[in-house]
Amino acid sequence: MTNNKFNHLKNLYNFFLFLSLIIFFFSTDNVQGKPFDINNIEISRPFEMNFNKNEVIDEGFEKAFSELILLTVNSTDQKKIRKVKLNEIKGMIETFTIKEEKFVNEIYFVNLGVSFNKKKFFNYLETKNIFPSVPEKKKFLFVPIIIDENKRELLIFSKNKIFDEWNDNKEKFHLIEYILPSEDLEDLNLIMNQFDSIEEYDFKEVIDKYYLEDSIIALIFKNENEVRVLSRITIKKKHYFEKPIFFSFRNEFKKNNKSIKN
Repeated sequence: MTNNKFNHLKNLYNFFLFLSLIIFFFSTDNVQGKPFDINNIEISRPFEMNFNKNEVIDEGFEKAFSELILLTVNSTDQKKIRKVKLNEIKGMIETFTIKEEKFVNEIYFVNLGVSFNKKKFFNYLETKNIFPSVPEKKKFLFVPIIIDENKRELLIFSKNKIFDEWNDNKEKFHLIEYILPSEDLEDLNLIMNQFDSIEEYDFKEVIDKYYLEDSIIALIFKNENEVRVLSRITIKKKHYFEKPIFFSFRNEFKKNNKSIKN
């Protein structure tokens, strides 16, 4: 697949996956519970005559608050919070920790962890007429398999650009962490042996190795005319089978020359 072809399929599949999973990631329960922890806030600044460590820490607070907004507020409402005073941000912070600090070539580097008080944060959003959601991060085992129906091939690790590039653009505020399977020869042979019945195969032997409650098996069938995507989603041992989605090369893809055929 070319990069354009791969990106087009990935965007379409991401949209489909988002619709399938969104109900599992947001909840307004436990608003008074543990604080929001924003970690791995990295700041650097030249170590010059006027260097002020407190200013660097303050910049870290602002960056942590921005990440918290990305996690809890939809994109439309984010426009209402373009400028927040530093004192307001500090008033919502419970604690912060300096995870690491160092000087390299006269540059000061610091890694911060910042904990925000949930009640104060939600009270602040309420003053802006914003109804937030409490983010729940999830880890999913993600197994994307391309089935070339013309060549009768299963592309699991090798030549599978979805597998190779799926996690290339990870962001800290993303709520789903995709765990891709290791390139295990035993797993490869196990799946390859299921070619003729892969739609019915439960992948239990593969999934159980990763000790994760949640998984997504994406079966991507392609031939010279279309691509068909079938997903088997498991969340806390409950299985959800999504109806196949068809992408036809003979329609809009062909018009735009963006088919994902080889």
